[in-house]
Amino acid sequence: MITQQGIPKGAAIAINDLLDHCAKIEAGQEVVLLAHMEGLYGRDNLVDENAVSWIQAAIQQREANASVLWIDEKAKPHAWRLPPVVKAALSACDVFINHSFDIVFEEMVELKQFVWERKIIMVRNFATTAPLLCTAWAQTPHELVSEIRYQAAVPLKEGLTWQLTDDNGTHLEGLIDPPYNPNHPWFRTYTIRREEAGAYRPWPEWVVPPIYLSNTSGIFIFDRMLSWWSRYIGISPCFNKPIRLTIENCRITKIEGGDEADALRRFLASMVDRVGDGVYNFKCLHFGVHPQAAVGLHQCPNTLYRRLIDHSHSSNIHVHIGAPPATSTYPYWVHCTGDIRTATFRVGNTLVHDRGHLTALDHPAVLAIAAKYPGRPGLGPEPRSY
Repeated sequence: MITQQGIPKGAAIAINDLLDHCAKIEAGQEVVLLAHMEGLYGRDNLVDENAVSWIQAAIQQREANASVLWIDEKAKPHAWRLPPVVKAALSACDVFINHSFDIVFEEMVELKQFVWERKIIMVRNFATTAPLLCTAWAQTPHELVSEIRYQAAVPLKEGLTWQLTDDNGTHLEGLIDPPYNPNHPWFRTYTIRREEAGAYRPWPEWVVPPIYLSNTSGIFIFDRMLSWWSRYIGISPCFNKPIRLTIENCRITKIEGGDEADALRRFLASMVDRVGDGVYNFKCLHFGVHPQAAVGLHQCPNTLYRRLIDHSHSSNIHVHIGAPPATSTYPYWVHCTGDIRTATFRVGNTLVHDRGHLTALDHPAVLAIAAKYPGRPGLGPEPRSY
């Protein structure tokens, strides 16, 4: 357990959870912590020195070697890269704890390949500041959220029908395809735990594996998206007016709404020359798994980061808008999302979400793990019976 003087008790609980249950730090390992200097001063790569130094000290208490790399490289749109100095540091490490908003596993093929080929464990620490480490979100047991993620994926079976509805007017139906996709070669099955899947371990845990779709048609209406791509679309991740997508056989055929819809149309049209008309595909959805993934303005004033966190809430279902495979000339995954929070999601005969409630929160295996951690944040409101 971390015992460093001056660390709030809640932050110490969170850091111990990060290092012991997610990163699984062992004595003698080489651990690199990456952060951006500009993130100290209100820019997108949010971080603070207390959080980094506390985590570094806790790693050293476990008799592992912790090196902190502060970088100062501005992201270049559509020419993102893994900086050479970062590659050099990672080449000599066993575990990489990433505090970067820009250099991320999902979008950057170069980072995926680098950690995969070298068998580096990459932990993306979303709780990048001292106030975030003190939240219920960060202090929820990783073991608990990992079990929620696993049990939530159990109903996802190839060939089953699915239906997604919401009072906002969303109504979609289709079939579930196999879980394999070239962008995610480590997801060979929907029910796979992070330790089995490969190099990537987000902390706090955030979403189930991507669910691939076929024969999908209907209407999807959303009022928010993930904030990594919203910057490049030129809109806030939380909209003034919802966007309405018309879907016909896994293709976006109409985009309606206000200024945000106009910006999305322009962005997708601009991407056709880079990645082809796959930017109009509608072939994937999945959802968050963390019952405490919400933080207040006083805990995190940064809008981009708060949206990143609540994307992982167990009520949050999101679709991928386009998401065509990366190519040799454009080695990035266009991972724009559309997010909704109060939907009902059925797979076959199983109710996965009931008006925003993830029914896996009520699974006996999940309840048993929650009972192991009295006094820690857990499942939130009393679970329902089904």
